[in-house]
Amino acid sequence: MHSKHIFVAFTNAADGRDLEFNEFYDRYHIPEVLTAPGWLSAQRYRLCVEQKERQTPTWQYLVIYEVERPEGEILSALDQRADFGPAAHPDPWPWKDDSQVWIYESLGPRHERGT
Repeated sequence: MHSKHIFVAFTNAADGRDLEFNEFYDRYHIPEVLTAPGWLSAQRYRLCVEQKERQTPTWQYLVIYEVERPEGEILSALDQRADFGPAAHPDPWPWKDDSQVWIYESLGPRHERGT
């Protein structure tokens, strides 16, 4: 049975490379990842200026992927994605080496305002 998950990736652009980082993510990285079996959608976010007091955010960028794969097969599905070639695998990468990713499974129903 395929379970619903979100895969969240927290990243920072390499110093002075925000434009390149954002173009790379939208043009190559996300489309390539979404060719993996069960990887259904992606939405990118940038940290807002407005935040709760006394917090120090670590990452500037966030992407949330929706994935429907059995647990234990989420990461391995990435090995089955299409290879978009050298442009999708720049050297050096346009992000800092402080990225983190986390996988969460759905819990309970989806709630929406007014329902």
